[in-house]
Amino acid sequence: MNRHRVIRGLIFDGYSDTQKLDEVLSRLPGAGRLCWLTGRDVSREAHWAQLRKVLKRNHDQYLQNQLRQYQYVDQSSSSDEELQEDSITKRLLTDAPLQELEIIGGIDIGTSLPPILPCLYALTRLQLELSCDTTLQMGQLLRACPMLKDLHASSLSTHCLELPGPWFPFIKDSHKRRPLRLLSLVLERVRLPQYSLEDLLLITPKLQELKLIGLLKVNPAHPQDEVWPSVQYDPSRLFQHIRSLDLSLRSFHFSIRDQPLSTPELREMMFDVIRLSPGSRGEWAFWTSDLTPMMLLNLKEVPNVVTTLEIYSEAVSTCGPDSGLHRYLCTSPHLMHLRAPKTAYLVEHMDLHQRLRGRYLAAAGPAQTIQPGIWRCRNLQTLHLAFHSRRDSTLSSPLNGRLIFGYLSRVCPQLRDLAIFTTESCMLNSRIYAPVLHTRLQGGLCLLARLKYLERLRIGSSERLIAYKSCDLTWMVTNKLSSNDRRQRRKIVSEWGELLADDEKQELLRIQTHGQSGSSSCASSADPDNKKQNENGGDHGGMAQLKKELRHLGLLVDVKEMIDEMDSDEFQCWKSLRKISLYRDGEVGLRPDQEIQRLIS
Repeated sequence: MNRHRVIRGLIFDGYSDTQKLDEVLSRLPGAGRLCWLTGRDVSREAHWAQLRKVLKRNHDQYLQNQLRQYQYVDQSSSSDEELQEDSITKRLLTDAPLQELEIIGGIDIGTSLPPILPCLYALTRLQLELSCDTTLQMGQLLRACPMLKDLHASSLSTHCLELPGPWFPFIKDSHKRRPLRLLSLVLERVRLPQYSLEDLLLITPKLQELKLIGLLKVNPAHPQDEVWPSVQYDPSRLFQHIRSLDLSLRSFHFSIRDQPLSTPELREMMFDVIRLSPGSRGEWAFWTSDLTPMMLLNLKEVPNVVTTLEIYSEAVSTCGPDSGLHRYLCTSPHLMHLRAPKTAYLVEHMDLHQRLRGRYLAAAGPAQTIQPGIWRCRNLQTLHLAFHSRRDSTLSSPLNGRLIFGYLSRVCPQLRDLAIFTTESCMLNSRIYAPVLHTRLQGGLCLLARLKYLERLRIGSSERLIAYKSCDLTWMVTNKLSSNDRRQRRKIVSEWGELLADDEKQELLRIQTHGQSGSSSCASSADPDNKKQNENGGDHGGMAQLKKELRHLGLLVDVKEMIDEMDSDEFQCWKSLRKISLYRDGEVGLRPDQEIQRLIS
């Protein structure tokens, strides 16, 4: 009875699935969601031309069917009511127009989008992630898609999305304009006239989310371009304009790429723009590479209510040993969503037993020591975070992989959406290279199988050549169908004798040199309130159990125990996982069996 309420989705991957274009287009009639990832070569224009042709044909067919349906209903008697309902339902199933569209890649949206706008009149959600300089006429888009509720547009890397004004023709009485249905507007790395944005806010009375992230004053590729002169932004004027409107904003962010907000502007953005009282607002977003002392001070004014924290920055930036984000994670039990894909967190902050010391780091360590700690946000459901190390050249080592995957799988067992990135480039022997995490069997990727509720997993943001073997990955799918892979895994583990013995030797040496420095002392140093909470009878039992589970953190024996568990016929990994993406360009995500096939074929 409710089939017509279910949105059927399609994905076209121009990077690796170009041969499936005809199949995707043939299934487009009746599909409600389309994700279109453009390829690298010139064929992307030909692919788009085929999409445009099919959308036009479907649109014409839909209009004809609607006209015939209305004529049929008018001519039918009331006794045929049941037959009419059945007929309408069947047409909805086959001819429903597109409702959600996501376009990712290097496509000139300024010339590609207008021809298909008449076919998108029923669109409710549009997401653009563009890797080229291009222009979008906002007024044209909003007039063509009157049902649009969510508009997310961003340009990636060093590119710029131009949104020239005016967006609407001038009307003296703004209240005579037809209100829009927009609920969410997110714009990142765009250049726009502030007056056009302010005019738009006059006719979006239902807006709940407004995020303007890293706005550009000039096009980075053409800073002296006379066609697009520099634009200026006035944060205080925008804040005052929003306060004067009757908007029900629940989420707000404003930042300019090369103009950090002053302290008064930051506080105004945090506490004065949204009508909700600070004590009832759970979502906060900042433009920074790491939480600054001023941000931490402001967050202390709203303790125990922050459930969502987002951190934006221009490029991947590294956190220092005295990271504000690290301190915040170790003191925030209510945080459920952390999105900071360009904030690179030190792996050493997770090295509770300091097992990196003496192996990849000098025994004495740097002048500024790092205090590892256990995150208090045990109910974290979303985590998008990058990682780096004091010696980035060792980031690809299996030990670093085991530390990251082992820590997250134990400390954050409720994770649903996990995205892990690394620094974009590092210097080694006067050469620049891009580090990758060790995602093969020895690196402990399989430790993430402990995450029973995981729905989406992404590791890396760019294509990397990694020589995977079948047994490195097939544990992700139903175990009963991979007996040969289980034998191969057992064979690999049987060859780890020397490595396991070396781990034991290193452990003895570490204990003799530094003492039994477990997670207890580390956690209390990172979190001054941790000891106080335990003394007051807080979560002492749960923390003690967690420390016990983390005793093998970073050791190869942790992976061995996980593989032994996988040998059980009852083992099934990630029952809820829908999408996984390992080191590929663009973020679409495939089913585990499809992603495995892509990586080992």
